[in-house]
Amino acid sequence: MSAAKPTGFLQVDVDGLWAVRACYGKPENDTFRCDPCWEEGLPRLDATFNRSGVPAAFFIVGRDLEVPAKRLIARGMVERGVELGNHSYTHRIGLSLRPYGEILEELRGADEALRSVGARPVGFRAPGYDVDARVLRAVRQLRYRYDASVLPTYLSPLLRLADAWLSRGWNPAKRQFGRVAYGRAPRRPYFPLPWKVRKEAKSLQRGSILELPVGTTPRLHLPLTAASLFPLGRSRLRQLFQQLAERGRPTLLLLHAIDGVDCSQPIVFDGRRPTMGGFAMAGRDKEQRLRRIVEEFARAFDVVRADEYASAAFSQRTAAPRLSA
Repeated sequence: MSAAKPTGFLQVDVDGLWAVRACYGKPENDTFRCDPCWEEGLPRLDATFNRSGVPAAFFIVGRDLEVPAKRLIARGMVERGVELGNHSYTHRIGLSLRPYGEILEELRGADEALRSVGARPVGFRAPGYDVDARVLRAVRQLRYRYDASVLPTYLSPLLRLADAWLSRGWNPAKRQFGRVAYGRAPRRPYFPLPWKVRKEAKSLQRGSILELPVGTTPRLHLPLTAASLFPLGRSRLRQLFQQLAERGRPTLLLLHAIDGVDCSQPIVFDGRRPTMGGFAMAGRDKEQRLRRIVEEFARAFDVVRADEYASAAFSQRTAAPRLSA
């Protein structure tokens, strides 16, 4: 690997425990206001990033900012200069199935909530990586700089089956992990024109947005998330990130607030703790694994702020790469 490291992005989806439980068909109970994802997971991740000296963006669900304690945390992050992004207002899985007016309402509601705590969001990620042309149109209508919803993998059907196994039920309306066709999307930042993946883009149109695709592992193209990385030791992590870095592509590592939450007791799936995804892992163990994931990612990549990268890309009017990238 050359001395010059490729660009890396570190981002966190701050899905409250109520939203995680809803994803798996569980009632939120009292997890909206008493939320370990905000009270425990978020501070643990923030401390891990600060220890490694890397910037990270946190994508906030607008509804969470109805809670005064969560608003206080978010405002404190803004005052420290942390980038906050838009993760919809209610974290509804299957956003692309909704009428355009509802899609825009989801984005606008979260945007207004974020601005009420002083944030100036320029990035969006759809819940469940569920993005289509109409979702991108809404992102553009808010004049955001980038979207980070595309998961470029052919494994989306298998990922949905794994999710159904965790949920102990199949929900056809629960559209997530993108579409098989998105496996052909570029694995580096690109400008979709006009709201589709194209082989080339000769110019940028006014109001375009930059797509920052979620990173995937070599060969298998699993999402570059804690669920995929928690089982790996330090040497395997170092090898994996070096393989990605040698390709020279800007790469996005995506974590979730629950990745920092102690799951030694069943808090997502009532009465059971499936080993998949860290749902049976103690907080101390998670903290150690998160630290080595972040440290090895920072060793291989030059981690930068996504909002600044997107602004620079717009100023340079960068053309989209070929699909084979």
